[in-house]
Amino acid sequence: MNMKNRAILFANGQVTEREIAISRKTAFDMVVAADGGIVHAERFGFVPDAVVGDFDSLPPDSRKRFPGTRFVHRPSEERCDLEKTLIFCEKERISAITLLGVTGKRLDHTLGNLSLLIRYDRRFSLRILTPEAEVFIVRDRIKLDGIPGQGISLLPMGEAEEVSTSGLKYPLSCETLAFGQREGTSNEFSDSCCSISISGGLLFVFRLYPEN
Repeated sequence: MNMKNRAILFANGQVTEREIAISRKTAFDMVVAADGGIVHAERFGFVPDAVVGDFDSLPPDSRKRFPGTRFVHRPSEERCDLEKTLIFCEKERISAITLLGVTGKRLDHTLGNLSLLIRYDRRFSLRILTPEAEVFIVRDRIKLDGIPGQGISLLPMGEAEEVSTSGLKYPLSCETLAFGQREGTSNEFSDSCCSISISGGLLFVFRLYPEN
């Protein structure tokens, strides 16, 4: 039985020291990289257990530098490298994934990756670390710790129905948020924790990192 059920996944977007510091405090059993994400893994001292993708962004000497790493070539153009890596993780019976590098570099890739992740958030427990915030996908409710004054944004993907919050400076009570019509950006914690609930649809919740 495969007991490696927690993974850190490096995609090929932007990765900074900030989220690396957070990820080093995270328990994980496996390191995986989506194609060029291996560059980030190596830069921050992580040795990938597996690299998955079409390898168009793979440094040419990667196999030599990582002789113990599995290189899983998936040349299909119907799926991006991140999705190929998520499919690999599912086959490896991974249940929880901390993702780095899913945002940055190109806006179309960032939006595409976020859209992709909502096809997989019911298969994995996903934790998304970006240079500015930790991102959560909410379909029903969530409770988050924070610091009074710490920033938080609620961004609907499509429409989020009956959004209610507590512990935020600008509360919502059974209100609808809709992409292109009304968002919940630039809110902040008014207490040491907050709760957010919706009755239908989906929210991306961005918990900004506290100011140093």
